[in-house]
Amino acid sequence: MTPPRPAPTHRRGAAVRQAVLQATIELLAAEGLAGTRIADIAARAGVHETSVYRRWGTRTNLILEALSHRLDSELPRPDTGSTREDLTVFFTALAVFLSTPTGRALAWTALDPLDDDAQAAELRQQFWTARLDRASMLVRRGIERGDLPQDTDPEFLLEALAGPLHLRVLQRGQHADRDHVHRLVDLVLAGARSGPPQSPS
Repeated sequence: MTPPRPAPTHRRGAAVRQAVLQATIELLAAEGLAGTRIADIAARAGVHETSVYRRWGTRTNLILEALSHRLDSELPRPDTGSTREDLTVFFTALAVFLSTPTGRALAWTALDPLDDDAQAAELRQQFWTARLDRASMLVRRGIERGDLPQDTDPEFLLEALAGPLHLRVLQRGQHADRDHVHRLVDLVLAGARSGPPQSPS
């Protein structure tokens, strides 16, 4: 049963932002991308639609910020002094989040390739570009420390780690604990440090 919607209030500033972002996440988890509309977000948050449009301008901007804000809170970027440990901590947190109902729902929203709506495609492109750029700091630190070769491609390395986790947790419905993530990180780091394969002579 859908909870009653609060009447619009006169929230301001940070309170409006937090209420709207939370309402957006709740609707994305419950209704998916297509069912997440500005009018419903505003009603659930207890604010006026004009307040939402004034702050975010478009539905795409709002959904992108809501997804990014939620993942930023769930996936802090560690700085332990060890690239191996930083990646293990980060991707273990990702595996835990993906195993929750909200995590699964938001992941499918961000991943769904079947929705050919132009706005949805733009949202996904912006979302993944922003997420990979943020997480790339973990790899760039490793390059600066000398843990990884100078020509390491941060985005490629992150994709090599994230792909198997999404397969295991979302597609296969299996648990990925810290030990599993550690093994995966070791495998990918070993590959990165070994350099590109030599062409057959």
